[in-house]
This record gives sequence, structure tokens and C-alpha cells, in this order.
Amino acid sequence: MLAIEPQAGVAPIVRFIQDARGALDINTYLMTDRVVLAAIRDAVRRGVRVRIIIARHPYGRRPHGELARLRATGAIVHAAPRRFSSRYVFDHAKYMVSGMRSEIGTANMTWAAFHKNREYLWTGYDRPIAQALRAVFTADWHGAQAGAGPRRVLVLAPGATEALVRALRVPGPVCVESEELGRDRQVLAALRARGAKIDLLLPARLSRYDRRVARRVESYGVHIRTLRHPYLHAKLISSTQQAFIGSENLSPTSLTRNREVGIILRGRAAARLGEQCRRDWRHGLRP
Repeated sequence: MLAIEPQAGVAPIVRFIQDARGALDINTYLMTDRVVLAAIRDAVRRGVRVRIIIARHPYGRRPHGELARLRATGAIVHAAPRRFSSRYVFDHAKYMVSGMRSEIGTANMTWAAFHKNREYLWTGYDRPIAQALRAVFTADWHGAQAGAGPRRVLVLAPGATEALVRALRVPGPVCVESEELGRDRQVLAALRARGAKIDLLLPARLSRYDRRVARRVESYGVHIRTLRHPYLHAKLISSTQQAFIGSENLSPTSLTRNREVGIILRGRAAARLGEQCRRDWRHGLRP
């Protein structure tokens, strides 16, 4: 099932938590939404073992009181491994797994994600995806390496560059939404090679650095627009054949150093993502 924010609100996340039985593992960059916290508290009370991995230093520091509120739910809370916890390197993943059910998306668990941002969430029953997510979670919980297995199913960073470059190089027109750019050489080469086949949508509030990169990318012939409302936090690469969603931005740190998790979707979910990207593009403005 695909949910598109902010239209869907917090309901898809709450339903996933409410349906959890036995165990629920969550990895998220931020978790401050009080409705989500209440759902986790209720899950713990009905006997679900809830484990949460959270970034150590998002934006340099945690939101005030976030860890205390997380632990007050009764969940077991661990900080991300230190290799994903330096000044410019993060555990930026956003996923949940319970039994054979999985949720992967672009949204942090914050009020803004569910009510102000463009975000995408996928939930479904899929044994290989659930097993891959559980393998990544278990490795990060113990500070170990995730290994090659999950990469056969997930778009997993560090090491996600080639998967996203392949998504950019799929034949035909490609619609891209990304909160950040950056100067990843392979990504820039793919954008240059595709040129006018790519429509790239960015948030209206771009950093100076990303504006410079955007001007460079525009010189390749790539069409660029910016979206003012809703805030574009999504990470999407959509073609007629498939669509990528996940936590990865098109930046070197995101692709090669952070912990990030994404997925390639096909069929109806991919078609809906493509339709939404085109609607957002029509509402975009020239940077």
C-alpha cells in the first residue's frame, strides 16, 4: 500500500503500529509526533516488544525531551552505531518491520512529516523485504555490518549510488523529487547523460550550495523546478517502469556514508508515484 503525505496524515503509521504483534522494530531519524508515541505506548502495553534505533545527533542535537518521551513509552531505545554518528554522517533511515509486514518511506515521525511535507510511505507483506529490513536492523542494533544479503532487496546506504544511478538511467522520461542535491560524481554524470529526459523538482528553500549545484545540473539540459507547498522532503525517482522511494538524497554523504534505506517499486504503486510527481511538477516554479 502506498500513502502520500500530507494527504494521508499519521494514520498509515498508527495502523502499522496497532497491527504489530510480538515484536516491532523501528529505525527513524526523528520521532516527536505525539500520536505516534501514544501508539507505541499502547503497543508496549499489549505485550509488543518495541525496539527503536534513533540517530544520535540529528541536526547536531536532539529535539528537547525527545529521548525521555521515547523511553516513557516503554520501548527499548538505542542510539545508532557510531559509524553513522559523526558531524556530517547520520543514521537517516526511516522504516519499520513487524513479522512479515514492512514500512519504508521518506518521512520522519514528526508532525510536519504527516501534515506539511510531501512524503511517500510504502507498507506491505513481503517476506524478502521484511527479512532484509530485520537483518539491517539487527546488524545496526549490535553495531555490526549488514552484509550483502539485504542489498539484493533494498536500496541500502552506504553503497546506494549505483542503484540510484540505474534508476536515473532507465529509458524514457524520469521525474525526480529530492530535498537535497550535492556533487556526487556518478549522479552528476547520470544527470548529464539523460539531460532533458529528466524533470527534477527541488524544495523552494534551497541552500546556497544546492542552488549552485542546481545551476550546474540545469546546464546539462535537465529541467528544474521548485515546489513551495507542500515542503518537498520526498526522495523519489520515477519512470514509466518503476519508482524509487527511500531516505536517500542525491548527495555523496547520503549515498556513501549514511545509513539509508529505500526500495524500488513497480506496478500500481510506481504508477501512482509517477502521477504524483507529475502533479507536483505542474505546480513547480522555475528556480
